[in-house]
Amino acid sequence: MTTTLKYFGISAFEITNESQTHALVDPFITHNPLCPLKLEEIGDVDLVLATHGAQDHMGDAVAIAKEKGASLVCGPEVRFHAVKNGVNDAKIITVLWGDYVEVLGIGIQTVECRHVSFLRSGDICLAGIPLSFIITPETGTRIYNMGDTAIFSDMRLIAELYDPNILLVPVGGGPQTTGGYAHLAPREASLATQWIMPEYAIPVHYGRDSAEPVEYQNYVHTLAPTVKTHIMRPGESVTYNPKNHELRSAD
Repeated sequence: MTTTLKYFGISAFEITNESQTHALVDPFITHNPLCPLKLEEIGDVDLVLATHGAQDHMGDAVAIAKEKGASLVCGPEVRFHAVKNGVNDAKIITVLWGDYVEVLGIGIQTVECRHVSFLRSGDICLAGIPLSFIITPETGTRIYNMGDTAIFSDMRLIAELYDPNILLVPVGGGPQTTGGYAHLAPREASLATQWIMPEYAIPVHYGRDSAEPVEYQNYVHTLAPTVKTHIMRPGESVTYNPKNHELRSAD
């Protein structure tokens, strides 16, 4: 019952379960300076999850859902934009905080985060609430994808309710920035990690040559020494096996 996670840089991941269901999370591919692939090199996609409408998160979600015929899980503002741009409305699942859906055997629990979803759709602007997801690709594997968020104390409650094994935690600025623009800077990200206490924490959302993931890792080693941190290279894949609680390289 292993799950594979492949990192494309910034906050973009492919999550594949043993049934070979392929889910893309925040698939920022085309203009992602860290992504090793071009959009046309993306393989099978069954499911797309978009945490919010920012370009470095929503990215190519609409284009991929349209081309691949994949299901799209998103908030109502992203849904409006997707339908306007040709995505089949019947393939879109709109969620808000607290909602749980199961798509192609993958469980998706939507939880609160502290940010904003804002995007331009033609000549109008759309806004909505951002999303975080607890993703269950296999029994016993729970991935807390935080999306974009500032720190808030109910992260402790999310941890109590859903007990994630793997935390995908933003630690830095956007793709063109390092430091100063981080909504969850390394120190705050490490405190959130201490509250959540996953088995593994993977820092995301930082620019090229950023010191933020290492700074985060150092803080975690002090605040939550039992949490194993893993800094992934763009293009790297890892597998997680809930039976032995092992995260290892799949390359």
